[in-house]
Amino acid sequence: MNRTRPVWHSFALLALSSTLAAATEPPTADNSNPLTHHNILLADDTIEPTMTVRWMTTEGLREISASIIYGPPKGGVILQSSVTDQDQTKDAKSNIRAYLALGGSRVDTGAGHPKGIVIRAGLTKVDSAKPFFAKIVPGSHVEIELQGVVLSEPIQYHQGTGIMHLKYAIGDLLACSLPGTARNQYLLSDPKDTLGGRVVAGVNATPGALEGITESGGSFDITVNPDDPTMMGYIVKVPYGYFRHLQDPWDSRLPGTFFEPIHLHAEAELIPVWATPLDREWIIESNDPPQSSSDQRGTIQDDSDEQSSDSDD
Repeated sequence: MNRTRPVWHSFALLALSSTLAAATEPPTADNSNPLTHHNILLADDTIEPTMTVRWMTTEGLREISASIIYGPPKGGVILQSSVTDQDQTKDAKSNIRAYLALGGSRVDTGAGHPKGIVIRAGLTKVDSAKPFFAKIVPGSHVEIELQGVVLSEPIQYHQGTGIMHLKYAIGDLLACSLPGTARNQYLLSDPKDTLGGRVVAGVNATPGALEGITESGGSFDITVNPDDPTMMGYIVKVPYGYFRHLQDPWDSRLPGTFFEPIHLHAEAELIPVWATPLDREWIIESNDPPQSSSDQRGTIQDDSDEQSSDSDD
């Protein structure tokens, strides 16, 4: 692996534009150390991380993967069967297109750390009429693994910032008499996280869904390489039932009985080893009134860079 002449990915400048002013300030005396600090964290795009998705099917473990280059949060490559794929399907290709990008919901809502960087692994249906995870076993879970991310300086995981964003098709929402403003849902690892006060528990957010405190629940596990703390990866485990929309009138979590999201992404925030983590406020309870009549019950707008229709184009 040649890292002698890294080219730092320019998308970091776009992803962190909302916090650039704060990020360019020099470290304070309390945060300083003998190492040379970059103004902002950047990703080395000469190294292609690997993304892998796994789920248990009626024919065995389905495992699909691909090497991913950094790009915009849309499109990407179609994941294909890996050497350990036990599901003997006729077509090695899946119904999943994957991308890797910087920035995400935490940056979009202004809830990010001023010196942090958000790593986003996104999945989109190739055919929105087909299931995301074909033949998944009821009661099982989906794993999304990202490995091989390299940053511009030693980092630490900003605890509790791992989340998953789910986006649903407008047509599916209308079929269930749900408004278009209900399109976005969030699975949070920190029960106190509010994405800057923009999500509502039980309406568009499940706090603690990825906290990893029970065997049957979801988790968001970050690994920083102890021998090279500029390298990291993560594994997100999501029970399949969590893909059901919180406002779906049909109360079933069995495969094929609820409408799936057409897009999802996992994201986590990383900060320099010398940076101080932020405190987050408690999440808004579902029975609390909205702040105003225009806030649409705590929903936040669609990510402008992610797909805005049922297709991948």
